[in-house]
Order: sequence, then C-alpha cells, then structure tokens
Amino acid sequence: MNILFGLRQQGKQPPIIIVKVFDRRLEGRKFMNSTGLRILETDWDRKRGRAKSIISKAVEYSALNQRLDDIEKTLIEYRAAKLLSPCLSRAELSKVLHPDPQEANPAGMIPDAEQTVSEFFNLWANIIKETKTKKGIPITASTKATKLQTLELVKEFVTVKQIHVSLETLDMTFYKLLDQYMQSKKFSENTCGKHFKEIKSMMREAADRDYKVNSAFQKKSFQVIQIDCDTIYLDENDLKKIIQADLNDELARLRDIFICACFVGARHSDWHQIHPRNILFVKNKTLLKIRQLKTREVIHIPVHPVVSSIFKKYGSNLPEVPSNSLFNKALKEISQIANLGEVEIDGEILPKWTQVSTHTARRSFATNAYLSGSMEVHQIMKCTGHKTEKSFLRYIRLNGKDFAIQAADSSFFTNTSYSMVIA
Repeated sequence: MNILFGLRQQGKQPPIIIVKVFDRRLEGRKFMNSTGLRILETDWDRKRGRAKSIISKAVEYSALNQRLDDIEKTLIEYRAAKLLSPCLSRAELSKVLHPDPQEANPAGMIPDAEQTVSEFFNLWANIIKETKTKKGIPITASTKATKLQTLELVKEFVTVKQIHVSLETLDMTFYKLLDQYMQSKKFSENTCGKHFKEIKSMMREAADRDYKVNSAFQKKSFQVIQIDCDTIYLDENDLKKIIQADLNDELARLRDIFICACFVGARHSDWHQIHPRNILFVKNKTLLKIRQLKTREVIHIPVHPVVSSIFKKYGSNLPEVPSNSLFNKALKEISQIANLGEVEIDGEILPKWTQVSTHTARRSFATNAYLSGSMEVHQIMKCTGHKTEKSFLRYIRLNGKDFAIQAADSSFFTNTSYSMVIA
C-alpha cells in the first residue's frame, strides 16, 4: 500500500492537502480524500509530500508534518486491521483524517472556514509565544507579559459585549467599540494606545503567516494614541536630598541601588548588571558594560564617581534588586523621607515623592546629562541605548521654562556687540 499526500487547488484559496491511498487489494485500487488542511503551494515539497523546511515557519510546519505523519500511521493501522476499503463510509474516514473535529488548526495552516473565537485567541497566544525581534531573537518575558495583557483585555471585552471576533472582523467598528470600552474603564490615552499597538503587531504577525486578516489595522484611523506625560526627573538638589536622607539599613541599600541607576541610566530590568563584575578598564578609563535585556544590545557607560563610591562601599556584595513593584513602593517611602518638595503635573501641584518610580532614574540620567552641556546628544544616546533622537528626547523632562533658562546662556542671548540704542 502506498500513501501519498498532494495538493488540490480550490478557488482562490491556497491549495488543500489531500491524501491518496493506492492498494492492489482494494477493489477500486485507490481512493483519495481531503485532510482539511491548507498550505501555500510555494511552501510544499511535492517530492516528499510534506511542508518544506522553512526557518521562519519551522514551528508551524513541524506541527503540520506531524499531523500528516499521524494520518499516514492511522491509515496503515486501519489497513492492518482490514478496516480500510473503498466502501469506508465518509463518517468513518472523517474519524481517520479528523480525530477531533473541534481541534483548532495547527498554527501556520490557513483555516478552511471562519475561525471560532477560541481558535482566534489560541492563534493570538501562539503568535505571542513565537514572536521574535527584528534580529530574530525571541522577545523577552516582560514583553510577552505586555502582549498577553492586551490579549486578556480583548477576551474580557468580547465576553462582556458578547461579540464575535476573528482576524477578519478586526475592523474599524471593532476599533471604536474597544476604544469606548477602554474609556468606560477610565484607561489613560497612553494605555489605550499601548493596547492598540499590540493588536496591530499581532495582525502584522498573522499576515506574515499567510492568514487572511482584515486590512483595517493598516489605516491611519486605526491609530495608536500616545501622549507625552508630565513625568518628572530628579535634579542635583533632589539627588543630594535622597543621598543624605536618614534611612534604615534596608531602605539605605535600596537607595544606593537607585542612586547608581540615576548615574548609569539603565532600565530597572538591567539594574542587576550595575555591578563591579561588569567593570572594564579601557585606555585608562573605567567603563560599565551592560547587555540590555530589552534590546539585547551591549552598551558601555563611563563610571561616575558616585557609582565608584557605592561599589567601594559594598565591594562585590551589592544588594539584590527587588521586583519593580516592590522597588517602587520603597522609593515612595525613601523620597517622602527625603522631602523633595512639590511638582506640577498636568496643572496640579503634587508632592514630588508621589511621582518617583524606578523609571525616574533613567529619565534623571538623560535629563541631567543633557543639562550638563558637556555631552552631545548622540553621546548620551550611546549610554542609554536609544536608536533615534526622537525616542531619546522623550526622556528629556524639561518644559518651556527649562529650555528658556538654558537658552539664556547661549551666545545669541548674551551677544553684547550690538551698540544700537533705540530711543
């Protein structure tokens, strides 16, 4: 008996995979039937009767080939049990080819019918699991967590609103309804924008896998909202107050980690790398080497005297870095004890300690380095790891008054060569 798999074109959809069985013991010698699976013709190896080995689709096509192997094995078992014949009923054959009719199509196979909601969310979860960066590196656990938050939000949304959702129904109506739903939950503009950004990312990934998707996500009106927030930075006086604050031993250790970060500019996820073991000595300069968890890029930052003094204080036994949430809670307490004063946020005067978080360290580094006037923007960007000046400048927490004060010292505003006096 020979069992072969081939393709059969049906309309404009990608070809469907069919199974052909040839056996001289069968009355009709052969029979064939659809497997219910589809694949692009360019991805099919006709000689092997299996999906080609394509690196970008390795997981998807490995699952497809495994399914074909299972079908072949089951057919052989049926023949051995003398159950295979041309008269095999369509229902019995369906059990051979489709043992679980409710089972979602393996990732990477183009669905033969409209997806169910569960298939849609299973596909979305699989995309998150397999998404890689532009350099082909798997995304980090924290990035996956962010994407999963959006997935859970949409699950909640369709359950509450009792609407059907699939790759083909994510249109402008869906966009507007989800936007209204998030507003009803009092989400900020940036939070709404973050979720729409993840939905667009998922749709692009699905399209890359040759799934049929609604093109509405490509429209300008399917926009990702992003508003610059009045987040704070800590200036020299603020940092000195924190350094001099009277703290217990536990808070003092966390304070020292935070101060190091304010002079290194790393993200909280990389603070554990602010350690003497990562020190390099190059051309009589002391540098700190960090491989950023988010981007996997290696950056080098000159070691500030404040960082050197903290390294000297602890040696190789630097305090461990707690989770972001625990650190933020401790920072509020540290900053309150340091009595940082007040700050204006969106027109409201608030105690500054209420606005301090782990990310304040990165913003403080970028802003203070910029205000020092001793470094070019591109030099600071090399330390923070920013790729574009636009993204970097969002970290410069200066208002119009701050820039005016800085500009007042420029040669343009201090030029006294003009002797004209207007009467």
